[in-house]
Amino acid sequence: MRIRLALCALPLFVASAAAERTGGGGGGGGGALSKVSTGISTATHSPSPGSAGGSSTQYGGEIEDHELVGATCYWERSIEIECPYRVTDDGRLIRRRHIVRTEPAKHAADFDFYAGAQKVHDSDGSGRIELAVTDERFRVAGSFTRFFERLQGGGALTMSMPTLMGGVRIDDMGSTKVFLEGGVVHVRTNGDAMADSKITGPIAGLTVEHKLGKKFSLLGSVHQMWFKDDVKATDGHVGVRYEFLQAGFRVLDFNVGPPLYGPEVGVAF
Repeated sequence: MRIRLALCALPLFVASAAAERTGGGGGGGGGALSKVSTGISTATHSPSPGSAGGSSTQYGGEIEDHELVGATCYWERSIEIECPYRVTDDGRLIRRRHIVRTEPAKHAADFDFYAGAQKVHDSDGSGRIELAVTDERFRVAGSFTRFFERLQGGGALTMSMPTLMGGVRIDDMGSTKVFLEGGVVHVRTNGDAMADSKITGPIAGLTVEHKLGKKFSLLGSVHQMWFKDDVKATDGHVGVRYEFLQAGFRVLDFNVGPPLYGPEVGVAF
């Protein structure tokens, strides 16, 4: 399921972004990030039409006597601990059982952390950190991504992109986790020769994880972002995780410039 989602999602959002692309430019002959930054700056600084410029917990128990030849009593959601035999005053042999009732096991929240680096095509690269807290069907996740590119005239261009999202698990609670997510994303460029930009907007999409065993997992995600001045972006990722190591391929495609894509490696805890 997860592989099909990832393979289908990537060509769809790349084709969609290519059809909607409205800007971008040479940016003085810079790389992909320079063109994306120039496209965002052009879109956001141009006047818009019509405007001026775990475990069980024991909570109780009781001792009950049962004759060896009698019927055995079992309790729902309980365990029976064997106790020593004893002989009554009238000579009968009695087996004692300590029956301890237990609460249903409570699931502890899961904390997931990821830090990785990406080589971006026709640019330099990016770094990314993610933190997610999952409690059964609900998830809160935050990430921070920074793209960077050396400029021909000296200096560097950066684009920072923090996100904060909440999600709900929509699968059957099996080995494949599917989270429907929504939240907010902020994009800020720094070092653009034309003009630095700051834009904020909503983000929504899916995150999928399919476990193939205790150590091996398949990963995938696709999210759409919307900003002012008709600026849009799509982020997609497919990858694999083995114990603490994670590798994959990530695409961030703004409709005002070329896609920022390339392989990504990192560690996950």
